[in-house]
Order: sequence, then C-alpha cells, then structure tokens
Amino acid sequence: IITIIMSTLNISLKDFVDNRNDSISLKIYDSTSYSLLAIKEILQTYNNEGFDNVDYFDFSKDKKIEDLIALFNTYPYMASYRYVIISGINEKDSEIIDKIRNYLLNPMKTTKHIFILANNKIDLATQHVLTEDDSEEATIKFIKGKINESNIKLSERNINKLANTTTNKLSIISYINKIKLLEESNLVTENIIDELLGDQKREIFKETYELINYINDKNLDACLLEIQKTKFKENIFLEISRLTWRFRTYLKIKSLKKASLSNEEIIKATKVSKYQYKYFDNETKRKSMDEIINDLRELKKVDSFLKTTDLGHENIIFQLFMKLCKN
Repeated sequence: IITIIMSTLNISLKDFVDNRNDSISLKIYDSTSYSLLAIKEILQTYNNEGFDNVDYFDFSKDKKIEDLIALFNTYPYMASYRYVIISGINEKDSEIIDKIRNYLLNPMKTTKHIFILANNKIDLATQHVLTEDDSEEATIKFIKGKINESNIKLSERNINKLANTTTNKLSIISYINKIKLLEESNLVTENIIDELLGDQKREIFKETYELINYINDKNLDACLLEIQKTKFKENIFLEISRLTWRFRTYLKIKSLKKASLSNEEIIKATKVSKYQYKYFDNETKRKSMDEIINDLRELKKVDSFLKTTDLGHENIIFQLFMKLCKN
C-alpha cells in the first residue's frame, strides 16, 4: 500500500526491495516512526537473501559520515544487494548532506539506499521519493490494507469512522490487533466494535492528557509519577507516537494561526474535534515555536534510539522527560 513517486515513475516499497529492479535509491519523508517499522516488516517478508546484508544507520547516535560511505561501498555477502536504511539526519547537518549528495552522483550499484527524512528541507537526489500521506483517502486505504493482512472483517461504516478518528498508523494497527484478538475468541459484535472505536478516540485524546499537562507545566516529578501509574513503558512506541502526534498538531496550529486562518479552518486542517481544539489551542499558546520543534526533535531521537540500542528503557525515558520539561 506504500507508493513511491518520482516524476511519472511509480514503485512500491516491495518492488524497491525486490532484487529484480534497477532502483537503488529512495528517500522517505516521514516525521513518525511508522516508515522504519514498515521497511523492517517488508524486508523480513520479501528479502530472501538474509539479514547479513541489511544495515540500519542512525545519525542521532553520533555516527560518522565516513562510516556510512564505507558501508555504502561494501559489497553484499553472497547476495545481489546490500540494503542500507539511514535515519536521524538533521537539516543542519550540512557536511553530512553534502557528502551524501556527492556520493549519490555515482552510487554503488549493489547497494539499495533508503533515507528516512523528517521533512523536505533535506534534499537528496534519489531516484524515488515517498511523502507520508495522512489524507482521509490514504488513511482508508491503509486501514483496508491492514484489515486484509490481518484477515478480519470491518464494515465500510467503521472503516470510515476509524479514519475520521485518527491518521496515526500505529494507533490504527493497535485497534485492528484488538479486533483480531476478539475475532479469534469469537467475541466480535457490531456493538463491541463501536465501543472499541469510542475507546480508541478517547485513548488518543485522554491517555496522554495528564502527561501533556505535566510536560507543559515543566513538572518532571509529576511526569515520572504518571509514567509509573500508566502503561507508558509497556506500550512505549505507541505512547511516543501519541506524544509526537500531539506536538505535531501544536506545530500545525501555530503555523496556521500565523497564516491567519480561522479556528474553523484550523479544526478542519488538523482533523481534531471542536471539543479537542479548545484544549489544543490553550496548550499551543503556552509553547513557543522553538519549544515545539525542540520537543519533536527529542521525541524523534528517542524513538530512533529505542529501536537501535540494547540499553534499558528507564534511563532513556528519564532523559527524554528531562528535556521535554526543560524545553
């Protein structure tokens, strides 16, 4: 269901991973963690040549550009391609970006390069580009794809309701997994599905609400206590995604207000309800644009770090909330 577009050329992520095509460079614009998860899933499903030739390179872990270029130029081990997935590049990393650009003028033909970038301010000349689409149409398509993969049934009515509830792909996957578990236990009814949709909407808004208040109050002690009381650590990637979604919404509201849009126009553009908006608006007023951007940057770093380290989560979470409460 992921389509990568460059000019008039379309390619699926599956086809990009496939050894039979000539595509060797792709950039994905996505400020969430979903793209990295999707890539890992597709590599596990469609890469038949093993994981000796799959490397993840995260610049948020202070890796050196020389190491990445050396990795690019390393031949695959008994396979057609080496897959290198690169994340954590910051738009201020001008030296790193320049060296990657120079490399891409004559890239290694046996390496498939996948760059995950937070925004289009980082411009690399790859063959293909994917921009995360959170429109209603794209969200419905994503939901239907995941339903088919999970082999469950969901009515058009509930698919549309779910798409109107959230565009967060991790949250959608969590909801579909709940339905699948109920189906396996023969407990699914239309009423239960409606209740879960209601729960999903309330969870997205309420589960991080107290935590957000404490962050905005810069109350580190209260944040750490709230984390202990909830299932934050058990569902850490989902919770990090929820916090990221909320700060991205703050950023959208700030930007749209600066562009002199009305509250009604902002509600439509951000896809939050009128009820939610009054809270979001008040929360957004309390933070500067720089604070919001710094918070998003820290959340992205931690999301990447959690996926690429064996260190315990306790210290990583503590450091994150120290920074969120300081910003």
